[in-house]
Amino acid sequence: PTTEKQIMEWLYDEVKNQPSMLLNTSVHDLIQHARENLDDAMKSIIYENRLLAESALSRPVMKGFKAMIRQEGLLTHTESDEISD
Repeated sequence: PTTEKQIMEWLYDEVKNQPSMLLNTSVHDLIQHARENLDDAMKSIIYENRLLAESALSRPVMKGFKAMIRQEGLLTHTESDEISD
C-alpha cells in the first residue's frame, strides 16, 4: 500500500519546479540532500525545518490543503487524520 509519506513525496516531485514563496532553493537543496543521505543528524535538521514550516502555515490552511488533495483522490481519509489534522 502507498503511504501518505510516499504520496506527499510524489506530489512534491510534481510541483518542486513551480514558483513558490516558501520553497526556495535552500529548501529544495535540503530535501534533495535528505533523500540521498538520511542519517540521524539529517533527520534532526529535517525535523527542525518541518516545525518551522508548520509554524509558517496556519492549521486551517494545512487542513484545507489535505482536504483538497483528498478530494482529488490523492489521499484517502483515515482515522489517524483525525488525530493529525
